[in-house]
Amino acid sequence: MSRETAEFAYDLHAGLSALAIPEFDHLHEIGMAATLAVHLKGLGEVDYETLRKVSDHFMSIPSYALKSVLRLLADVEFVRLFTTGKTITKVVPNIPLFDDVYEGIGEYAAKELTLNEHEQATLAILENLYKAPRNRDALFNSLGAEKSMFNRCVTLGTSSGIITQHTARGKNILISPYYFADNLEGLADIVAGAGTPALESTLNKVKSNQGWPLSLVATTREIGGIKLSITEMELVEKLAAEGIVKPPTIKFGGKTESFLFTPKPGSTRLNAANREIYERAMAFISAVRKGQLLPDAYRINSPVHILESLRERGFLGSNSEARDQYHNLVVLRVAHLKQTVSNRWQLHLNRTEENEAALNLAIQLLRSGTMANMEVDQEARIALSKGEEYIQSLISSAELKKRQKQVTDAQAAYEFEQLILKMD
Repeated sequence: MSRETAEFAYDLHAGLSALAIPEFDHLHEIGMAATLAVHLKGLGEVDYETLRKVSDHFMSIPSYALKSVLRLLADVEFVRLFTTGKTITKVVPNIPLFDDVYEGIGEYAAKELTLNEHEQATLAILENLYKAPRNRDALFNSLGAEKSMFNRCVTLGTSSGIITQHTARGKNILISPYYFADNLEGLADIVAGAGTPALESTLNKVKSNQGWPLSLVATTREIGGIKLSITEMELVEKLAAEGIVKPPTIKFGGKTESFLFTPKPGSTRLNAANREIYERAMAFISAVRKGQLLPDAYRINSPVHILESLRERGFLGSNSEARDQYHNLVVLRVAHLKQTVSNRWQLHLNRTEENEAALNLAIQLLRSGTMANMEVDQEARIALSKGEEYIQSLISSAELKKRQKQVTDAQAAYEFEQLILKMD
């Protein structure tokens, strides 16, 4: 679980950034290191003073913590530090393009750092909530954690916004809005009614076959050749009907087809600047799934290879179905069509940074079912490549941020009070 340690620590830092948590020893530092690394990846030399201000302003990494975070990244060999005496003057990122930042930091943490019980319990809770919402009592029983520790970890999660609690059908349901963004009340009701195992198995089948046509699921009662139980079929229909998943549609002929994806993650995993990229990626996948599974005459054998060919060549060979099949891509200005003969069109990619990112994401979703790099704040990366004057103007125009006090543990506060009374 080394990769997940860094990934969930990233999520925790995003939520807990302004809070002091006395129970956490290493998780904050791991989370800050992961946050800094994903933003430094691919950049050139960065002036330390610029980095200090950008990381505080955009990433909630306070100046006093930055040096230890950089030394951790230096130990992982993700950065090179240049110093004058003990003062860091510049930072040179050294993260290979295809290296998994979370994997590298997670492996380092597993070897060099020992997480305490609160940190381990918090990670276990997040690992479960990443897969599906959970019945609180069932999750507590499955983890085997001490009750006061479990309650404290949930309190920390709710204080940070990474966990929300919902009551549905008399049951307490825990959901992470970081991993599930839409209609949390409806999602809690589904878990309370059908149970977590059924929902988790349904989501896994969708994840393995992103963009599967909803009409095929209804007629064949399967996704990607895998049969769905009656309960799973009902869950697919309910997830789509209640807006927990929002299938994109394609109109062709007199028909409208919807395509099924896993629920959209929250703002930490998919920040506002990248939402449009995600929408375009779903449009890519829907288009090639239509050609693969609902063709008029010309079937696509491999959606991944088609998209990889588009990425490499910049266009696809002409066919008579392209105008309907790729209509959404044209509307989204992701691509354009060129007519070759009276009833045949070629799809040509509009090569912009956003469109290429969407195409890469579509390929990744088809290959693995999950997204990556959608948490990166592009404004922060731009600021890192600018000078002192640029970042100073951003900071001066923003309101002064206040760091919050620690989240108080009621039991610890009581014990401290008793200690004071004994000293009187």
